[in-house]
Amino acid sequence: MITVIKRNGESVPLDISKIQRQVAHACKGIDGTSPSMVEIKAQIELHDGMTTKTIDELLLKAMVDLIDETENPETNNVNYQYVAGRQRVSMLRKEVYGSYTPPRLYDIVKKNVSEGMYTNELLDWYSEDEWNIIDLFIDHDKDETYTYAAIAQLTEKYLVQNRATGQVYETPQVRYAIAAATAFHNEPKDTRLKLVKEYYECASDGHFSLATPVLAGLGTTTKQFSSCVLISSDDTLDSIFAAGEMMAKYASKRAGIGLEIGRIRPLGAPIRNGEIKHTGMIPFLKKWFADLRSCSQGGIRNASCTVTFPIWHYQFEDLIVLKNNQGTEETRVRQMDYSVVVNKMFWNRYKNGGSITLFDPHEVPDLYEAYYRDSQEFEKLYTQYEQDPKIKKKTLPAVEIFKNGILKERTDTGRIYLVNIDNVINQGPFDTKTDPIYQSNLCAEILLPTRPFQRLDEEGEYKLTMDTGEEVTLAGEHKVLLKDGTRKKVRELDENDDIENLLI
Repeated sequence: MITVIKRNGESVPLDISKIQRQVAHACKGIDGTSPSMVEIKAQIELHDGMTTKTIDELLLKAMVDLIDETENPETNNVNYQYVAGRQRVSMLRKEVYGSYTPPRLYDIVKKNVSEGMYTNELLDWYSEDEWNIIDLFIDHDKDETYTYAAIAQLTEKYLVQNRATGQVYETPQVRYAIAAATAFHNEPKDTRLKLVKEYYECASDGHFSLATPVLAGLGTTTKQFSSCVLISSDDTLDSIFAAGEMMAKYASKRAGIGLEIGRIRPLGAPIRNGEIKHTGMIPFLKKWFADLRSCSQGGIRNASCTVTFPIWHYQFEDLIVLKNNQGTEETRVRQMDYSVVVNKMFWNRYKNGGSITLFDPHEVPDLYEAYYRDSQEFEKLYTQYEQDPKIKKKTLPAVEIFKNGILKERTDTGRIYLVNIDNVINQGPFDTKTDPIYQSNLCAEILLPTRPFQRLDEEGEYKLTMDTGEEVTLAGEHKVLLKDGTRKKVRELDENDDIENLLI
């Protein structure tokens, strides 16, 4: 008599009919599939002491192998993709719950809270009765309607698990339900379960997709769900290192990074009145990439970054080629993507066969700010600085910048993005005179104002004397009114700011 070993370690007599029933269930109702084909393809050589897990894996491999062999392009019948999906769900449930039938949702939540995989707030936010109500509208049968590829991706990327051991703690419908419950826990109690139900149904039916950090993180002990974070670096060592620390921390929370570096001086620029020369931007880009990849995103995805800079930066020629396959490791940073900020004036110079002048932004800070706030003011300053012999600059044919630079690298690598700053100023979501847009995000799809941090451990303080004579200490997010009518956060003040005697 042949015996097999179950997942719980129990040894039982082999029952061929159980294997046949499992295969028949996987194929049930799916046109063009055959349990016999799966069994023949599997060619399982049964032997004493074989594990049921091994049998399941051999059946799954047979179903996956049959996908390409039987797919019918004319009818778009994916056939065994759904069969393999059902088999993978069956295996997943046995691994997670010890049986095919999932337990009560409340019991799953309690167990995973005790294991430290879910936040204990889930048991504070909702009572057992409320979890039982949520359990009523969870449809675990939906798991069997997903393709094998969908189940594999959910399992590998999104389901809560110990990635060191590979142990999974939930199944897809539970993940959607926990995400929905977490998203609406602060809503009024008399309406939130309705919102949880609607959110769960729309997400699990694929009516919308959730960002990776959201779907993978809601309900867990990870409290940061931003899919993309925008970071701006100033032209100081403190700011450069603060930007790197922020990149590492947000990357560890599964966020993609948009990084703006346009203020940084180019290679050879003088520092401390020429005491030393600037090392340029490439060493810092290598440092930022190391920061980015130093932290794991839990096997969900690689940490990624898109770097933004203006077309007229003095080191443009070095920056635009950073992603191509030429050069050496010392002159390339290929694993990040790049975004160039352009405007109508530069496009016209290219169209008309003109030239483009490159500047060190540290020498022309007003030009840098005007570029992102007011196109007419920028053009006026730009032509003025082109004629100024005291300003460090170099002039190149516009065709070299665009055709042999941006367009060539964009064609060759496919990962050079463009930000048309005129459109951002005229049609963007913010008033750029007060909230300028310097960059977009990792995927170059959003517009948000940013300011460069100087340090992460010092938010800045400012003592302000009120009209009453009272001295008030401001810090962090507090804003003060300057005499020119603008407002600044305390951490952004400098010694030259002329401050009104007002607290805002």
